[in-house]
Amino acid sequence: MESFKILHEVPSTVFDCVLIHYGELGLKGLNRPIFEKKLIENICRAVEGLEYNGMRKRQGRIILELKENSDKNKFAESLKKVFGIAWFAFCFRTEATLEDMQLLLKDRFQLEAGTRAKISAKRADKTLPFTSMDVNRELGTYLVKQFKAKISLSEPQKEIFVELFEGKAYMFDKKFKGLYGLPIGVSGKVLHLLSGGIDSPVAAWLLMKRGCEVDFLHFHAFQQFDERRNAKILELVKVLTQFCFKTRVFFVPYYPFEAEAVEAPAKYRLILFRRFMIKVAEEIAKQHDILTLGSGENLAQVSSQTLENIAAINKITSLPILRPLLTYEKNEIVELARRIGTFEISTRPYKDCCSLFISKHPATKAKLEIVESIERKLNLSDAIKESIEKTEIINVK
Repeated sequence: MESFKILHEVPSTVFDCVLIHYGELGLKGLNRPIFEKKLIENICRAVEGLEYNGMRKRQGRIILELKENSDKNKFAESLKKVFGIAWFAFCFRTEATLEDMQLLLKDRFQLEAGTRAKISAKRADKTLPFTSMDVNRELGTYLVKQFKAKISLSEPQKEIFVELFEGKAYMFDKKFKGLYGLPIGVSGKVLHLLSGGIDSPVAAWLLMKRGCEVDFLHFHAFQQFDERRNAKILELVKVLTQFCFKTRVFFVPYYPFEAEAVEAPAKYRLILFRRFMIKVAEEIAKQHDILTLGSGENLAQVSSQTLENIAAINKITSLPILRPLLTYEKNEIVELARRIGTFEISTRPYKDCCSLFISKHPATKAKLEIVESIERKLNLSDAIKESIEKTEIINVK
């Protein structure tokens, strides 16, 4: 099992490079180069403005060459937000000879006498005249002689990793855990319905984790878009763009629906509103060549999210609706929201649209024929058209 030490700060030592490993990408067969190229593009975007010498891909790894003045902490914070990275490490590099590796151990790694230590070597370069087990044994023996360390394979206090490829040895003693997943952009674009609550930002983050570019659609309660009144939504989006680099937010007024649905039975208003939202989202998605919608819905969490109601809502659109939170417990969603950095923002007061249409006794098993019968008595097509016409688009980086 891989050892990870999650650090808040990188030691101030001058490292040669950052060694970046990816997980799922390595299983992608003939499409693997496409995924690797996109991951490198995203890493470049994440570290834009930071000082480094370049980046290259070698034998299932990405090497980011550092400068002497590279800000290690900024690199760590940036790389921890790139989907597709399994882990990364700040490395020292030397020639792949036992003598050079021993010298590097002496110069760059300090162990107190009696420290339980372990060498973990991986040899990708099969042309070398020794195996990874040879490296473990020889360098372990050197630690005992040089530092009076004690070798412990099961419970080491200090583990030193060695990766051997291209005739070089990359050595490090700390790993930073990445986000895993797929690089943003390999799975196409999603138009995601974003509310001011806890769930929908987390759902958007999970869609990003599967490689989706995410644009956002938010329904607001005002006659005209007001950046100050919608500051909470923009703040949520800015947190999420740390993971996706750039996005668009479509701010849509829902008052045309509100005016039209006054006469509708109260128990069906939320279902009608959800269908209205999806229809608006579908039209906007088609205008912008987006093939899929996203939602933060969670099965049976609230009255509109029963299977019957979800089925009735789905029928309004021909586009697929991705619901990554469908089976999550609420505590799991809250935990993810805290981790992402959206929880505190989501819990601030906000005039959320769906809450305005919840009645005391909402329909929990809506029949499609009844919903469609009510809709035929309303002029929702004009409401949809008016809402789309008054949509404002904000670009966020």
